[in-house]
Amino acid sequence: MNDRAEDTVFKLRWAVLLVMGIVVFGAYYAFDALSPIASYIISDMGITRAQYGLLFSYYSLPNLIMVLVGGILLDKIGIRKAGNLFTALCATGVLLTAAAPSFPIMLLGRFVFGLGAESLLITKTKILSKWFKAKELALGFALALSIARLGTIAAHNTSARIQALSGSWRLSIWVSSVIMFISFALFLVYTGIDKKSEKDFGERERGENSEKFAIQDIFRFKSSFWFISILSMTFYSAIFPFTAFSTVFLQTKFGFSAVKGGFYTSLIVIGSMVFTPLFGFLVDKFGKRATMMIFGSILLVPAHALLGLTSLHPAVSMVMLGFSFSLVPAALWPTIPLIIEEKRLGTAFGLMTLLQNIGMTAVPWLAGKITDISGGDYTYTMIMFASLGFVGLIFSLLLKISEKKEALAIELPAGTA
Repeated sequence: MNDRAEDTVFKLRWAVLLVMGIVVFGAYYAFDALSPIASYIISDMGITRAQYGLLFSYYSLPNLIMVLVGGILLDKIGIRKAGNLFTALCATGVLLTAAAPSFPIMLLGRFVFGLGAESLLITKTKILSKWFKAKELALGFALALSIARLGTIAAHNTSARIQALSGSWRLSIWVSSVIMFISFALFLVYTGIDKKSEKDFGERERGENSEKFAIQDIFRFKSSFWFISILSMTFYSAIFPFTAFSTVFLQTKFGFSAVKGGFYTSLIVIGSMVFTPLFGFLVDKFGKRATMMIFGSILLVPAHALLGLTSLHPAVSMVMLGFSFSLVPAALWPTIPLIIEEKRLGTAFGLMTLLQNIGMTAVPWLAGKITDISGGDYTYTMIMFASLGFVGLIFSLLLKISEKKEALAIELPAGTA
């Protein structure tokens, strides 16, 4: 590739980052739009907290299989075909959730949404790995993640307001459906950019001519990959299921309104948006990926414990969680391309997300069940979340140990790894 072509690719990759960040914005918004209106859904549909938790469990349930299938599809048929399938599933699922006449149909909608959404996140990750490669990879991941997390902030700060202004919690879900269809259209924009890059620079997307997938390839992944995957499972299980209940938790323990509870929950994501790009830049410049995962995991424990065991203002814990939610993802996701060959990245990200969804399927229901058994008290639920943080800490320490044993370069700056 000549210098002019390289310069064009350099400019295009930032456009790709922006487009994919907005695409995933829609999925984040649709996922989190239910949290601020949880009390209205529970009351209007006559369901328990455990049943409400199923709206998030059913989202994760198909990904006990689908994310691995999705990762393999990315490696086999290519990013464009697989990505269009995943965004179409997302849009269909959110539409079904919004139009559902009954709670079981809502669960079906969340199931279909989940079929596409987690695989879409893997697609975004592989796209950025392709366009950024070893140069500024962590920063690229972090910036795209920050754009996507605007969807969570928007959901937590608009969903309850839409309900308050309209008197309809369903309208909040309809808004998320419109946003998700815009995301679907934007992925078509990315498809056009990617096709143009192939035409101009002679690069061909991996597809039907890729190597045959063999299940035994999974067992060749290094122990460091498994440590990162289990850390990812415990970490995200301590974050996303918590945010699913956090608004109603803040209403119950601190007497907040749904709007105010949604705002304080959004502090987690606001904090992560501020710090994730900074930590991504630092990862590229100085490395220390395993070390950052250790510190990020440690923060989960006191953050959840303070919420459950004290009456300290929740803003303190929310900021701590936001800091943790910056440290770990900024270091975790860019580490995988350093230890897994590119032709297996889709499969690796799929397997990693599969394990993540095992936790995210069980934990929302479990959190609701513990709270129901406790008569609406969230103390033991918060202890459970803190315990997940402690388990994640153990695996981040094991990763640090394996970094030396396996002669990995995950603690080194970008370009030397």
